[in-house]
Amino acid sequence: MPFRAVLFDAAETLFTTRGSVGEIYAGVARKYGSQASSEDIQAAFLNNFRAGPVTTADQKRWWRDLVYRVFSQVGMFENFDKFFDEVYDRFRDSQGWVLFPETLGVLEQLKQWRLKLGVISNFDSRIYSVMDSLGIRQFFDAVVLSSETGYCKPDPKMFAAGSTAIGVAPSEALFVGDSPQDDVEAAIRAGFSAVLIDRTGRYNHIQHLERISSLNEVLAKLTP
Repeated sequence: MPFRAVLFDAAETLFTTRGSVGEIYAGVARKYGSQASSEDIQAAFLNNFRAGPVTTADQKRWWRDLVYRVFSQVGMFENFDKFFDEVYDRFRDSQGWVLFPETLGVLEQLKQWRLKLGVISNFDSRIYSVMDSLGIRQFFDAVVLSSETGYCKPDPKMFAAGSTAIGVAPSEALFVGDSPQDDVEAAIRAGFSAVLIDRTGRYNHIQHLERISSLNEVLAKLTP
């Protein structure tokens, strides 16, 4: 076996939202009088999220500020704070997230092969309850988060922290993520081998990175 460990990004690699963020926000916001479309909310969310991932201990305040900016752009409504508490909790567990179909089987096989498994993610601490709710947390030996380290991918310190936490050298680990820049290129610069998970062919134009369309292809990469 060419590696001792496999590390993953989390959202859009191991699991995904139950519908788009815009659809989930819109569904909850309508209860509070919002008339904004899910498409407008999604666009505003993506524009504001580009400001960067959570790197602060006050994670809920960071998210409140982001979501407030979103609805300031698409149409604010009364009882925003009550809405925000509800939608924030929606992403705390399997109400808001679902595993990709192959995730569980792949993790089970990797553990049968006695590989160490880890997560390196620009997520906040809700990831622990998400992973518990989805039934996958027990597979992982280490979880490294931007909200806990104070820096975020593509910073090489994130990958160094992952290598240290899981107890293997970068050259002994494979990293799997869905972002060409923040995940794969950054992991390679940090000394990891890395592959890009591209389920929809969005990155067909990228030729310099190894791409896979399913986590099942990780298993093939690890067998002689």
